[in-house]
Amino acid sequence: MIMKRLLFAFAPLALWVLSLSKAGAADTTSPDPEGYIRDWLMLAPVALPEAAGAADLILTEQIKGEAALKPRDGDLTAINGRQLTWKHITAPTNHFDFNAVLKSQNDHCVGFMVTYVECDREIPDVIMAVGSNDQGRIYFNGVDIYAFTEARPLILDADKGKVTLKQGVNDIVFKIINEQNSWQGAMRLTDKSGAPLKNLKIKLSP
Repeated sequence: MIMKRLLFAFAPLALWVLSLSKAGAADTTSPDPEGYIRDWLMLAPVALPEAAGAADLILTEQIKGEAALKPRDGDLTAINGRQLTWKHITAPTNHFDFNAVLKSQNDHCVGFMVTYVECDREIPDVIMAVGSNDQGRIYFNGVDIYAFTEARPLILDADKGKVTLKQGVNDIVFKIINEQNSWQGAMRLTDKSGAPLKNLKIKLSP
């Protein structure tokens, strides 16, 4: 049974890539012309327990306090006895691809993408459109707002929810599990008519 949790509409929640960046890259960018976020901080791959199913694991923490992650480029995080480094990536297209960034095939694992969206004012009725290959989960400003628990190919804008971006910096954690083969994700922000939002800043630090 497919379980798709869309909590975007709960008020006052309201809040709801591929080359490694070069050192010294600008700390602030913008969404692309269609509203897709291309700049992220990536932590991957994180191996998953063989005995557990991905549908359960997407709802389980792989990093303690993962909803509140606020990394910077180059930060280290210890997972399962290993030190992994957060790395800035910029997707060359409207979706990011973990395996392409890592230059290796990675199955039965999870990866994290974090980005920071800065607004000069509160923006209501924002449409957040997401897709993942396979399972996906999103935390916004420390709140669990979305989960998709089944294996699937990447479909752009597969799931949509209405949110409000607060004035200032909004933290987004996008967690994606790969069962086998392709491992991808995409997210974009538009107004309620589907037009890309203007005057948003994508930051690499909180």
